[in-house]
Amino acid sequence: MLWESNAILRYLAARHGDDALWPADAVQRALADRWMDWQFGYAEAQRPAFHGLVRRPPEQRDPAAIKQATEACNRMMTVLDAALATQPWLSGGAFGLGDVPMGVYVHTFFALGLARAPVPHVADWYERLKSRPGYAANVMIPLT
Repeated sequence: MLWESNAILRYLAARHGDDALWPADAVQRALADRWMDWQFGYAEAQRPAFHGLVRRPPEQRDPAAIKQATEACNRMMTVLDAALATQPWLSGGAFGLGDVPMGVYVHTFFALGLARAPVPHVADWYERLKSRPGYAANVMIPLT
């Protein structure tokens, strides 16, 4: 039984996917893997803002924690932006498994209404993700 989301993604892609999602080449897989693992740090950084803005009523919010989380998210998104300046997808030249985990968090980054640093390449990537039917149907949901 698998219980960790990225392990489940890797298993499903290896078992049922094709080379486009989970390449046979170990180097190409590792390039996607790094972003799948990097996403855990981003999730941790964003959690106080998400919980504060989505899961708590306004009177129970901690503005200092939300501000600190917003600053951390912006720092991390500039790293992502630099990577996406050199390639259209986190997986490289085409959509792949490396784009899936962080793809969920880019939606919350834009949907939470956080004060955002300019990240034009992340914004372009987000637009490409939104054009994918599965992403539109399963990720593009209201947060409140």
